[in-house]
Amino acid sequence: MDEIPKISGVYSHAHTPALNFSEYSGYGGAGDFFTTRPTYVANDTLTWIRGKHTFHVGGEYRNASYPTHTEDNGSGTFSFSNLSTGVLGIPSGNSMASFLLGTVSSASAGFYSLPDWKPKSDALGLFVGDTWKLTAKLNVTLGLRWDMFRPSVEAEDRTSFFDPIGANPGAGNRPGRLAFAGTKWGAASFGERHPEKTFHKGFAPRVGFAYTLTPKTVVRTGYGVFFMQNFYPGWNGGIATDGFNTTAAFSSSQGGLQPAFLLQDGFPQNFAQPPFIDSTYRNGQGGPNYRPFDANQLPYSQQWNLSVEHQFTEHFYISAAYVGNKGTRLLSQLSPLNVLDPKYLALGNKLNDQFTPGQTVLDGVPIPYSGWVEQLTSCPPSVAQALLPYPQYCGNIYGQNENVGNSSYHSLQLKAEKRFSHGIWMLASYTLSKSLSDAESAQSASTQWAGLSGVISPYERHRNKSLASLDLPQILAVSFTYQLPFGNGRRFLSKGGIVNKILGGWEVTSIARASSGTPLFFRSSFCNVPSQFAAGCIPAILPGADPYAQDRGNYDPRKPLFNKSAFEPADSFNFYLGKGPRVSNLRGFGYHNQDFGLTKVTQISEKVSLQIRAEAFNVWNWHIFTQAGDNFTGFNIVNTDVASPSFGMWGGSVSPPRNIQVGAKILF
Repeated sequence: MDEIPKISGVYSHAHTPALNFSEYSGYGGAGDFFTTRPTYVANDTLTWIRGKHTFHVGGEYRNASYPTHTEDNGSGTFSFSNLSTGVLGIPSGNSMASFLLGTVSSASAGFYSLPDWKPKSDALGLFVGDTWKLTAKLNVTLGLRWDMFRPSVEAEDRTSFFDPIGANPGAGNRPGRLAFAGTKWGAASFGERHPEKTFHKGFAPRVGFAYTLTPKTVVRTGYGVFFMQNFYPGWNGGIATDGFNTTAAFSSSQGGLQPAFLLQDGFPQNFAQPPFIDSTYRNGQGGPNYRPFDANQLPYSQQWNLSVEHQFTEHFYISAAYVGNKGTRLLSQLSPLNVLDPKYLALGNKLNDQFTPGQTVLDGVPIPYSGWVEQLTSCPPSVAQALLPYPQYCGNIYGQNENVGNSSYHSLQLKAEKRFSHGIWMLASYTLSKSLSDAESAQSASTQWAGLSGVISPYERHRNKSLASLDLPQILAVSFTYQLPFGNGRRFLSKGGIVNKILGGWEVTSIARASSGTPLFFRSSFCNVPSQFAAGCIPAILPGADPYAQDRGNYDPRKPLFNKSAFEPADSFNFYLGKGPRVSNLRGFGYHNQDFGLTKVTQISEKVSLQIRAEAFNVWNWHIFTQAGDNFTGFNIVNTDVASPSFGMWGGSVSPPRNIQVGAKILF
């Protein structure tokens, strides 16, 4: 680093500045991001046995922090174009020549008043339980747990977030401002260290019964509530630094002929340096980090089951169970704040009309407040933007830790097991189930770019409920272990000697699994709907139409699987969102696989043995059509974009081929 010329005016010289060229590969560029995650835990449990009762009482306290140092783009990014050494309108010039002259096309650099910050939170859990042998045939388990997870704070209140009800003095005192944690920031202070209200009602009861119906039949049932921790998706622990740090950027003018500045003069300093402790700081830009006031109401699941188990012989039993699960307040991206009601789609192209400076009314829509047009820097002053609840902010303002999602799961689970005896063990299980959800992942924002979530207007939230994307209605699994009956301790040839060395110690294992296919979802990449509606275009299957273009049982991957004419056409999605479900009832191909293993153990001496193992994964070399990366980012086996010319076509991905591995090891 010391041998590389330093560009003056940037925040840090800790890294090589990033240099980008329009015709060549770039050079340099790095930013520090260091963090540790120390967690301190104290817990204890007391067990007391009295008569027919076994009592458990205990608790746990956790204190977690997330100290972070970041200087992203602190050394700056500098781009060079051929335009500043060329002639306007004529292909000419060279970006390397521009670099040698120092004519910067565009540049940005991060500036920090808070490179080091410390998110932290703590949690307390208490529990009491009793296992009660009520009668010789009936056991009862009772329990109650209480959990509290305090919202994340910054150790010294050096953080900011969105206050949806606070007056914004730079937006005509409309609600919605940037608020700073605590009370030490003057008028910009929020008054509390965190925006969420701490949830103190995390009481989770549990109850279970086990009843011996006959000496060989047991009935079990139970119900319980289980709270999860508060969670902040992403890498910031819920702590944003808006107002404490900034990125300054400069661009060329006159069609690129006039450079942004000369590199030899250093990064310009004609911009405001942080911090900006001001409630209006984010006005005209993307909204502040939003942590909903009710987001500390912890996610929880209700789980219940009823099972019957019968032992037919000493080594063989069968069980049947109904298992259910209801998830509530799951992490989600369903309810952004800064969104238009779909009723405004009736305005059509007027939504894209833009106000000009000084204009106060356009298409019958007034500007939200004086100076609004001039204030917007990150989005155009359109009619759609003017109609938003928070027109001072660009973007939809999703809650980082929003948790309004729900799910349900119901299943019949059958299991038969032959416990190990006479060299044989076998287990077979079958599950018939249905899983519904409107929130797909703890990192729910990660499914937005795939089009799986974030595609339904919050004004139509009920439409989010659908089959879960990983719903598998039927799963069958069979596994076994078989020790061949030859050699020492076995039924045949148990006298030892060379015959035992060759024929003894063999074991065969296998696991086979078959399941239904996962459901598919359909979208239209052509979706002429302004981003202010926070919705995608979802084609529905037309009434009476057959969505399949060919028989799934005789599938030809060279032809489309689906019939495009059976869906709402792509050209209909002009200020129209479609009527399709978030996830459809149509499914991909089922899955089946079998793995096989063969093991030979040879005793060399009393304490030393040799194990030779051969394993074949996908032993029959079955090929299953699988999800492809270009079909809505890996969720669908075929192209499900009705606007694509290759709609319905297979993406080219299959399950892995047969894989055989052989190994040996000495055991001693």
